[in-house]
Amino acid sequence: MAGLVVALPASLILYWSVQRLRHQELAQTLERVSASQLTEVTRESCESDPRWFLAGPRTGRPSAEDRQQPDADVRLPRPSAAELPFEFFPYDDNFLGSSTASPRFPEVLRRPFLVDPDLRQAMASYESSAGTGLQLARLTGWTSGPCAVLLFRTQPLPNHRLKSAALFGGLFGVCFAVAVLAGYPIVSRVTRLTQAARASARQDYEAMVPISGKDEISSLAFVFNEAAADIRRRSVDARDREEALRRYVANTTDDVAAPLAALEANLAGLQSRPDLSGPSRDQLRDAIREAHRLVSRLTNLASVAALRKSTTQAAREPIDMNALVERVVERHRALARALDVTIEQAVPPKTVTYAADPGLIEQTITNVVGNAVIYNKPGGRVQIELKGYERDARFSLRVTDNGPGVSDEEFAGLTANKRFRGDEGRSGRPGGRGLGLAIAREVTDRFGLKLDLRRPSSGGFEVEIG
Repeated sequence: MAGLVVALPASLILYWSVQRLRHQELAQTLERVSASQLTEVTRESCESDPRWFLAGPRTGRPSAEDRQQPDADVRLPRPSAAELPFEFFPYDDNFLGSSTASPRFPEVLRRPFLVDPDLRQAMASYESSAGTGLQLARLTGWTSGPCAVLLFRTQPLPNHRLKSAALFGGLFGVCFAVAVLAGYPIVSRVTRLTQAARASARQDYEAMVPISGKDEISSLAFVFNEAAADIRRRSVDARDREEALRRYVANTTDDVAAPLAALEANLAGLQSRPDLSGPSRDQLRDAIREAHRLVSRLTNLASVAALRKSTTQAAREPIDMNALVERVVERHRALARALDVTIEQAVPPKTVTYAADPGLIEQTITNVVGNAVIYNKPGGRVQIELKGYERDARFSLRVTDNGPGVSDEEFAGLTANKRFRGDEGRSGRPGGRGLGLAIAREVTDRFGLKLDLRRPSSGGFEVEIG
């Protein structure tokens, strides 16, 4: 592309220069030819028979028989441009031709003589069906009769346009080749610089771009290396801050979630006392629900930190899914009793295993089961069913509740949330399921699982992981 940009204007300039030189050479030749014809021999030939003076002109004078034919001066054949590249015609002092073969005197040449009485000759180009030619009018100074002015013309060369096109094509080819050869070292260096920059970007800008020379291209490499070093510093700082935040969230979760879980269990124990009044029992139920939500929020924050720590690679190790489901169910027993919800579980007798991150998978199932319990109704039921498939080492976990379910608008929002963004917990509905389900969807996607949300015809809500 760069070669075309350089070659096109260069070839146009060269073509114009060549054409200009040709025009100047032709004009000088035409002046010499016109000057060579101002002789006594030409004067006598013209004045003795101006009507047949070279007859248009021709290479030889026509015979008497030819001259008797009608319009012989026009119809008789004339030589080709190769045989006679120049032709000239006589005119009187009023610029009128003596022969019908003479063309009408050009206005572009007549006007200068009228403006300047002392002018001896005038030159201009003319157009014909054969192409562009050059013409020159010259005062002979012989008489004021039919040979006062001679009009000289160069005949357009055959295939003039084709030859001009060939000339331009040849010049363009030469200029393009020169531009490519001259620009190859620069293009090659720019290409190597681009490849090195891309390779450095793929390596998180750890590799430096080699700098060679002391020109603008080497300056670009220097600037890139400076920018890459700055990006590395910022990236390291961001990773350090993110790691510090992750450790802080993990430590806070360990320090706060365990006491809150213990508090939830103690409150559940108090709620089972028979001497509690109705209002006190309601207050304890609300306290248990809020304690569980706080624990859920903290553990979800820890899961978010783990998800953000690695977006491409995920640790995998075999997980006992039977034991995991039992732990999750046991963790929600106190909450379920406080909310008057029954939890039923069905796990196969044979242990189901799956390779994934144990903490993230357990938090995913915890979120699903917790939503089923919290958003259920008093006297409701949560069913948890685990199945294993030995053929492809997969499993299916279905969590179904018979609670009030969700509206069409809420269901559309939950199913539309395909990826974790980080702001799902700020849903308009207090205590919305957005954050928990968003984390569940991100975890299942990362470990090759599917998360399906359904609204059974009998009511309630159903989530299937597998």
